[in-house]
Amino acid sequence: MRTSFERHYVKDLAVNAHPDAVRAFNATPPVRRKFFAGSRGAYRAGHHYVVAPQRWERTVDGKVWVGVFAHEIGHAIDLHGRGPRGGRSLWLAPAIRRDRAAMPPRPQPDFGRPRRGEFERALCAFPDAARAVLLAWLPADGAAGRFAVAWADGRLEEAIGGFIRLRRTTAVVSACREDARLQLYALAKVGDFIGAVYDGRRGGGHARTYYRELPPLIGPSLTVGHPAEAFANAYVCDVITGMELLSFLVASAAPHTHAAYRVLLRCIGEGRCAPSPDDLPVPAV
Repeated sequence: MRTSFERHYVKDLAVNAHPDAVRAFNATPPVRRKFFAGSRGAYRAGHHYVVAPQRWERTVDGKVWVGVFAHEIGHAIDLHGRGPRGGRSLWLAPAIRRDRAAMPPRPQPDFGRPRRGEFERALCAFPDAARAVLLAWLPADGAAGRFAVAWADGRLEEAIGGFIRLRRTTAVVSACREDARLQLYALAKVGDFIGAVYDGRRGGGHARTYYRELPPLIGPSLTVGHPAEAFANAYVCDVITGMELLSFLVASAAPHTHAAYRVLLRCIGEGRCAPSPDDLPVPAV
């Protein structure tokens, strides 16, 4: 039996959520909900609960909490039953190292105006389903094309920042502002995924000071928090509406990490992950 807290938010996740993500959720013990005054969304591994608002079923943040729920459930799938040495996501560490080694330099901003042909070529690089979501989320003239051009050029932060600025304006005036706010949250999680993989040298999200306070794997530039946040953010991108686009973005930004995450997700869903890190060696990274 799942808890009422879980059932409330699961019904609003994507109907086509990745099947391995669904199986991993089903393989995880039911997650309870707790409330502490002044607290925001968080997962507490020691007691297996998510911190949520006092009246979580009618929170003023609306659909944004669907995304927050997905992120914290990602942490629950990764961390439940594990000790302070880290969660199942430790297995992602070698893949993160590979992506960091292959990280291209940050491109210079492009202040020119792309031509229509550039829009079309960049959009064609997106899979059909991802392109359809992007065009639906950024229907303004040329907005989806500008995003695609920036993403194809490796200007990931510029693409995400432009999306957020445009949708933040739309969220104020649109009748579908709840959907727009969830999309803002989702793109921020894409940035957080990139920041976790590349330790803040690309992307955004958690500051380096957050990671430095967590146990290191090898040196402060790779702590147990980096793979944990990468896993939880990738999970968001696999289960909320628009996942066709979101999953493509994280996979193209850090292909080795995303591929390893998908293998790990399948193993969790099949019950092939040990309940305690003491049963497994810490990955050599």
